[in-house]
Amino acid sequence: SSSGYLTNSTITTKCNAIDTNSHLETNGQNYTFVISDNTITPAEGAGITAYDGAIVVAERNTISGSSEGSGFGIRSSFVTANNNVIGPIGGWNGIWIYGESDVSAENNTILNTAKEPVLIGEYHHKDQGWNVPSPTKARLYFANNIVQNNTGTCNSVEMYGGDFPCPAFHVYMSSATFMDNTVTGNVGDGFRIKGGIVNAQGNDIEVGGFAANISLYDDNYGNKYGSIAYFSGNTYTGTPGQIYNVTESRVAVQSEFMPDPGAGQTHPVMLSWLGAECP
Repeated sequence: SSSGYLTNSTITTKCNAIDTNSHLETNGQNYTFVISDNTITPAEGAGITAYDGAIVVAERNTISGSSEGSGFGIRSSFVTANNNVIGPIGGWNGIWIYGESDVSAENNTILNTAKEPVLIGEYHHKDQGWNVPSPTKARLYFANNIVQNNTGTCNSVEMYGGDFPCPAFHVYMSSATFMDNTVTGNVGDGFRIKGGIVNAQGNDIEVGGFAANISLYDDNYGNKYGSIAYFSGNTYTGTPGQIYNVTESRVAVQSEFMPDPGAGQTHPVMLSWLGAECP
């Protein structure tokens, strides 16, 4: 069980730099692991992990390296991450969340990640060669952060048919709130949401793909899980294709200016229903 404090240190490792697992509980009191004001540079592994019931507060850390990992790897845990600088990350994500997790991230800078800067929900669970759990509910509050230089290529044969430009924010079978974030240098979608619940307000996002790509998850056993999303006061710049591309999902948008679509698209909004049944 992990609890205590790790502060004002320089940590250089090959594997994961700081691993936390579960948490200490005595006399009904849960204890937190506080990680603050550190310089964390793993060559291959993750900067900070929180697994299986860990309770972590991470503040004012600088995390880089991770040629085979992510800045944060969070599985079924409770994490507060504020005022950290995450990146460059050579392996995977800035913040990777899966399992039944609750995460709050505010005032962080995430830059130069190999894959999605923020991924909540693990969408590779049906892809060959991956050993990750099936989707479970996870929640993220992500506010007042800066995301820079998202230029990677992501892949899932089962979910997306192969390669696709990594989105800035990827929500898969999970829920997330995105408030007042700034994204620059992003070549993919602003939001990619599959079977998720999202509240996005006041974000300023440079987009190379769709501003928001919103779709359902179909397990191919007769169960479909549409997305539900609310967008208000967001600004999209760059060269977006469509602004809102919506498939078998429910979306509300208000108080936004939608720029002209690019990338050969005719309309800023596309609504599609692929199933045989009526919507």
